[in-house]
Order: sequence, then C-alpha cells, then structure tokens
Amino acid sequence: MVRKLLVLVMLMLVALVAAPAGAGHVPDEIDLPEGFFPEGIAVGRGSTFYVGSLADGTVYRGDLRTGEGDVLTDPSGAFTTVGIEVDNKNRIWVAGGPSGTGRVYDGTSGELLASYQFTGPFESFINDVVVTSKAAYFTDSGTANDPNPNQFRFAGEPRLFVVELGEGKSLPGQSAVTELDVEVPDITFPNLNGVETLPGGNLVVGHTAGQMLFAVDPADGSASAIDVGVPLVGNDGLIRRGSTLYVVENGLAQISAVNISPDGSSGFVDQVYPVTGSETPTTAGIFGNALYAVDARFGSMTGPY
Repeated sequence: MVRKLLVLVMLMLVALVAAPAGAGHVPDEIDLPEGFFPEGIAVGRGSTFYVGSLADGTVYRGDLRTGEGDVLTDPSGAFTTVGIEVDNKNRIWVAGGPSGTGRVYDGTSGELLASYQFTGPFESFINDVVVTSKAAYFTDSGTANDPNPNQFRFAGEPRLFVVELGEGKSLPGQSAVTELDVEVPDITFPNLNGVETLPGGNLVVGHTAGQMLFAVDPADGSASAIDVGVPLVGNDGLIRRGSTLYVVENGLAQISAVNISPDGSSGFVDQVYPVTGSETPTTAGIFGNALYAVDARFGSMTGPY
C-alpha cells in the first residue's frame, strides 16, 4: 500500500469569497514534507490544520495563516492515515485504510489516546470518519482481494463502523465498537467514502462507485439517494457549512457546492469550483471563507497500490 511521491505535495487554496476576517494574507499553497502522501485534512482550533499521511500514518499539524508546520505524531508502521476529523475536545480521529483500524490522537501533544480494531488487515478499507455528540462513524470502502492484496473489491454489505462515545464524550474501549450495515448498492471499490453530518440528525455519505450521495439514518442504516441532478464523479471528501455541502470530486479536480436539505431528502449543485493546478484533490477543510483542498497527486506516485 505504501506509495512514493515523486514531487513535493501541497495544499491548494480555493478562495470561495474572501480571506477569513482578520486573517490578512493567507498562503495560496502550503507545502508539505516531500514524500508525505497526504489524503485527509481537518481544520481545528483557530487556524490550525491537520493532514494525514498515506505513507506512514503520521499526522502533520500546520497553521493556515503562516503556512508553517511540522509532523505531530510518530510513524505508525503498517497503519496509514486516510480521512481525518478533529472533534470539539481537540482530539484527532483518523481512518486507517487497509489496516482495518481507527485511531485517536491528542491534537496538541500528538499522544495516541485510543485505537480501535474494526477488522483484520485488508479485510476492510477504513476511508473517512465523522464525529457527532454521541459517536464516531467510520466508512468502509472495500476489502482486499486475497491472495492479491494489491487489488480491492467489496465483499458483503456496505457498512459503517461506529464507536459510541462514553459519558462526557469520553473515549470508550474496544467493546464500544459496532458495525452498521448501510442500505446502499454494493457496486465495486470504492463504495462508501466521505461522510458528514446533517442538521436533521442523518449522516450524508458519498458513494464513489455510484457517483452519488446518500442520506443515512445512523440508528438503523436505512438510506435514501440524494438526487443532485448530476453525477458526482470520483466523490471523495465531504465538508458542510450550514446548508452547503462541499463535495470534492477527485475525478474532475473540482469541488461541487451542493445545497442540501436538513435531512438530506433533497439537494442540488449550486456552484462548481475548479481546483486550479491540482492533479487529484481528495478532501477539503474550511477556514473562514476559504476552502483548502489536499492535492494527493495519485498519478505522480509509484509503487504498488
């Protein structure tokens, strides 16, 4: 799974309206360490952002005002970091891809706070995570096709792995992990990908292979398709502000702004933002009135997938 980046990776800025109030000049591009192989991004307190590495599972912490930063966490061996989320307790939740795991780090010290094993290695692809007041929800995009671990498919029903939080949003033990089957089509890898909350209590999940979105009831996994009028090609990361859901389409190097109803029963593409200069935008984070998207540059990497 480890891939080598041949060029310096960076974050690309898509200015939606204007720079954040009081921010002054903010960098249009932020360089990350060479060979970092980013995929997920989350914006935390103030102007702090976090990006995860597909290569070694580390998390990079930086400042969106200055562009400065450094690697926060230790390398994690076979663990890889795909999607990433920061909760209101400044904890970093990361999805572990083919390791079948999820981890939680302290956003200040980088200390590993918890680790959850959802499946054995290559029995799932833990792609993204969102945290609510009650639980963390991890998407599973597919399983490795053993004995050839370089190919992915999906075996069984699309699913979410759920970590129910303890009292006061405390981190629970492994016994709190449950599996939630989601009633969406099982097409091919990747199935479920990005995940975000909706004001009405449902989750919205991107179905990459199906090029569409689904509203999912976290209580029972029931789901309904959200017809936005156009296919969302290579839909990857999701990030919402109010009634606008930003859908990163890595297949078209663009971000579609979807006006979505509170329960996800309806939606339409209101505007499309090309991510100029980006090869493969995967996920995005909001800072003020600007949107930062990770350019993973999958096509500029070598090594087995």
